[in-house]
Parts: sequence; structure tokens; C-alpha cells
Amino acid sequence: MTGKELHYIAEAKSGNMLAGDGPFTKRCHEWLESRSGCDTALLTHSCTAALEMAALLLNIEPGDEVIMPSYTFVSTANAFVLRGGVPVFIDIREDTLNLDESLIESAITARTRAIVPVHYAGVACEMDTIMDIAKRHDLRVVEDAAQGVMATYKGRA
Repeated sequence: MTGKELHYIAEAKSGNMLAGDGPFTKRCHEWLESRSGCDTALLTHSCTAALEMAALLLNIEPGDEVIMPSYTFVSTANAFVLRGGVPVFIDIREDTLNLDESLIESAITARTRAIVPVHYAGVACEMDTIMDIAKRHDLRVVEDAAQGVMATYKGRA
């Protein structure tokens, strides 16, 4: 323990709100919103849950293809496979260990619905290029930023 952890644990316990939308969740939302510049942050219990929600919101159907890096946690693929999606793995860049954006277009087919870049080890993916490709091909982008909290891209969170 390095600081006020025990105090915060006692405070959370005394408020009978150990999970869900309690005061510490609200503090985390506010912190993420102020640090990232986003309008609204929503915490989930895991990135797996967030990716599963994304697949649901994108209405991924059996046979839909989703492009993602070959080097990722299994949940990146499983979230889409759960809905019948087909992961299309592409190689990563040696310098960042992130999705190699130069390989995305050659992996796109008529069944491709989304691109899932994974920001690895605090290093952001080349999002401008990825977003340009997605726009040209009318694809959705779901960023797996489980390891990207506090990462920056071109000077912004």
C-alpha cells in the first residue's frame, strides 16, 4: 500500500456500494473524462465485456468479418466469435507491436464489418490511417484500449 488505499476501501465498504454506479465509479468516470477529453466515460467490469457490447451494438452476424491484430488477448476475437463473427488476423508492426495498418486494406472483403485496433503496452495505434481506411470502406472501428489508458496519439489522449 502506498497511500490512502485502506481509507478508500473503508469508505467504499461503509457506503455499501462495492460494485456498480457508486461514488468511486463516478470518480473514475470524471477522471477518465477529464484526462481523455471525452464527453462521457462508461466503465465496464472488463474489456471483454466492453468488446462484447461493441459486437452487439454493431449487430455482428454469422459470417461477418472483423479485422484485428494476430497478437492480442483472446477476448478481442472471442467477443465477435460469440455472435458468429469471423476474426481476420493481420500481422503487427515490429516497432510498436500494434496492428500493421499497411496490411488492413488487403484483408478487407465484402464481408468485413469492422476493424479492431489494439493499443498495446501504452503505445497507440496509427489511428489516422486506420480511420481513413475505415471511412473509405464504410467500416466501423472498435478500439481495444485496455492497455492504452493514458497513452497519447499525436499529443492527445
